[in-house]
Amino acid sequence: MLSLGLDEGNDRARATFTSLTRDISPGGYCFVSAVPVPKGAIIRFEIALTGSRRLFRGTGTIRWVNRLFEDDVFEMGVEFAEIDPESIGAILEHVYGRAAV
Repeated sequence: MLSLGLDEGNDRARATFTSLTRDISPGGYCFVSAVPVPKGAIIRFEIALTGSRRLFRGTGTIRWVNRLFEDDVFEMGVEFAEIDPESIGAILEHVYGRAAV
């Protein structure tokens, strides 16, 4: 599960929604949502890894957007900008099934 906060210009308007994370790596993640986020947008996110009770937060940039099913479902790629090293360790453990060294 993923929640995004989107900052738009100086207004710092905030759109928050929940989506499904499809893929995650130490450099970023891919998610699917009914809400499109523009390429280049800087977002704040919260991610809970499956099988873990740990929630981690960070910021990232939307690097690509694909339309899946007309204008109903979108797939987007995020590159991490700020994320703490402990969260990167949790992602490595999730992806590779063991703790990072």
